[in-house]
Amino acid sequence: MIARASLVFASAALLAGCGAEAPAASTPPSPAASASASQEPEKGRFVYIHGAGHGEDSAQIAAHDDRCDKNDLAGCHALGLALMTPKDKESDNNERALAAFEKACLGGYAASCNGLGVMYMQGMGVPKDAGRAVALYVKACEGEVSTACLHAAMAYEDGREVSADWTNALRHYERACALGASQGCRTAAKAFAEGDRVARDPAKARRLYDRACQEGDEEACKERDALGAAAP
Repeated sequence: MIARASLVFASAALLAGCGAEAPAASTPPSPAASASASQEPEKGRFVYIHGAGHGEDSAQIAAHDDRCDKNDLAGCHALGLALMTPKDKESDNNERALAAFEKACLGGYAASCNGLGVMYMQGMGVPKDAGRAVALYVKACEGEVSTACLHAAMAYEDGREVSADWTNALRHYERACALGASQGCRTAAKAFAEGDRVARDPAKARRLYDRACQEGDEEACKERDALGAAAP
């Protein structure tokens, strides 16, 4: 099993903590820009998603609800975030969050597909359905949401909830890397450096470590340097 380091988030809240600030209606962020993430331990792994609001800010929820009713997909996404209540999976808030994420996802807002995937994977507001969750992660990854690529990669690597598929896992780690997620770079780099279920390729490993290093991953910098002067 590939060992992976915890991501460091300078400003992200824990999923069980405070909610993330909602995007402005006039300039909704791209799905990729919406992928800054938080983390919560779940069976030894991390769940990556925006900060949850736990349904605590009624004024914010009302504002986002109004935007969502007007088919502002960024507003629907913000509503889902504001309502997410991980500490109480049966909460009515989660049913409303699920509906908001689903509307935005169906409308093409990729970050909401990732949020919806987390809801299904964790059984928040809906019966747990890992297969559905992974399909949503893959869809969001195709929409350039790096954290969704990591979600899909981890699911395929572990094979706990879906059939294990290392080739598919590695492909999603590399996709996450290309989208700027240093953990995807470092995990894929380690596989190529060690020849873990893939042909050993030190040069490719070095390039991947270098990408992670450029993203500020100091451990990746050390691993890259340890490989020596591999051919580019």
